Amino acid sequence: MAEIPLAFSRPWSLRVPLLTRQMKTEHVDAFFRDGTLRLSSFEVFRQHPDELRRDTQEGRVVMEIEAPNGKTSVLGINGQEAYVMCASTIESTLPHDGSISAFRILDTLGFANAISGQILGFAGGTEGLCSYRDNTMLKKHDPRPITPPAEGVDPEKWFEEQQRFIGRHSIDAFFVKASRFSHEAEYRFIWFASGEHKDFIDIKCPAALQFCERA
Repeated sequence: MAEIPLAFSRPWSLRVPLLTRQMKTEHVDAFFRDGTLRLSSFEVFRQHPDELRRDTQEGRVVMEIEAPNGKTSVLGINGQEAYVMCASTIESTLPHDGSISAFRILDTLGFANAISGQILGFAGGTEGLCSYRDNTMLKKHDPRPITPPAEGVDPEKWFEEQQRFIGRHSIDAFFVKASRFSHEAEYRFIWFASGEHKDFIDIKCPAALQFCERA
């Protein structure tokens, strides 16, 4: 596990799982040669060629937000440019034929930060363990009331505020998966950007290598 020091009033540290990323050997070799890495979108995840690993709900949001004066139901799909990379807390035995290799991510924050510097229009990101549930619909609670726009308020400005409100809560949905995927023990990174949607991007980030090692 990696250890992240925290400035608490008492000694404390946060330990995150040691993560392993498996890929075809040529891709792992390319990463350790010059930092070459492909980051895919939610859409590509939904079309994974392996049926057992394909999650058609990737990037979708099914959620109910309860506020003191009402509820907001959300059914949608991520429309922002975003790229995802998955790793696992399980280090599996690799095939003997050498077709698949792996690397470990020793410092998740350093790794994520280095990658973000190679994403044009980077707008923010998040990382963490996935949760696995039989019912993937989220029920969220927000202590702030849902206040309708006052008379004379710019409706476009109100719409933007509502989108930010929903967006803040929607992030959690990107880390919720059906229970049938629980064997993956997934930890994921998501980088958001402000450009047009792309299925994937190929980057070169040698700065990320200092936070990784071959498995």
